[in-house]
Amino acid sequence: MRKTQALIAIYVLILSFSSYSILAQDKFTVIKVSGNIVIQSSGSELGIGTAFGQNEDLLFKSNESRAAVINPKRGRYLLTSNNVLEFRNSKSNFLPASGKVSARGVSNILNINDLQKYFEGNYVIFDKIKIKISPAAFPMEEKKYFYLRYNYKSETINKKLKYNADTLIINKDELLTIDGKQIPNPEITEMKLMYMEEGEKYVSTPICVFTPIFPDFEQLKKEVQIIIDQMKDKSYDEKINEISAYVNDFYGKPEENNLKTWVKDTFNIKQ
Repeated sequence: MRKTQALIAIYVLILSFSSYSILAQDKFTVIKVSGNIVIQSSGSELGIGTAFGQNEDLLFKSNESRAAVINPKRGRYLLTSNNVLEFRNSKSNFLPASGKVSARGVSNILNINDLQKYFEGNYVIFDKIKIKISPAAFPMEEKKYFYLRYNYKSETINKKLKYNADTLIINKDELLTIDGKQIPNPEITEMKLMYMEEGEKYVSTPICVFTPIFPDFEQLKKEVQIIIDQMKDKSYDEKINEISAYVNDFYGKPEENNLKTWVKDTFNIKQ
């Protein structure tokens, strides 16, 4: 009798542990939400840090609403009104990849096309960016240099960029300083990269136009912390790749070394 009771107790314990494991595997944590998404059963909105079951019915208040969610075993998923049923019904150990995108590389810029491709789209600026540029394509010296042009409060701002030999340097703080004062919460939607050659005539060549993105670092820190917490058993490269893909999904394409430096300084995570 005692032996039977013991076997039953062990069976119940195993069953409970299995149920807990299944539930844990199906729980996703919200990294970020754009728009408004509601859990139908409770009426509560998804927000950063919200944990919910994969089988929950979610109501998207607009077609543009989306959420980045993550599970330590099944990975990160970009949830939208178009794929919510696929997400809910997926029984696979791994959900479809949410579009892994590598960061902007640091390979040598050889011509104007390389430079245009490097800056295209939303350009995320964390702190200081260094870009190696072929001197044959764009020599940098006292009278030959790059500068950035943007509008701020109906005023045209031209910022000459620093360089070191063949390396162009973009410093966020210097870029956003006007008359010795830092621009708070910059709302700059467009920047133009220009190349100046001074001589008898000043020849200014437009290179490209791009959208600079200056994240709210306190908010981004909270979001990336969730990714790191959910990926604590993963390798450095896996974490960086996931963080890079996430930043690309919600902000823009980051520069590789710029991102790695920010992650190292903010979370003490390094290779």
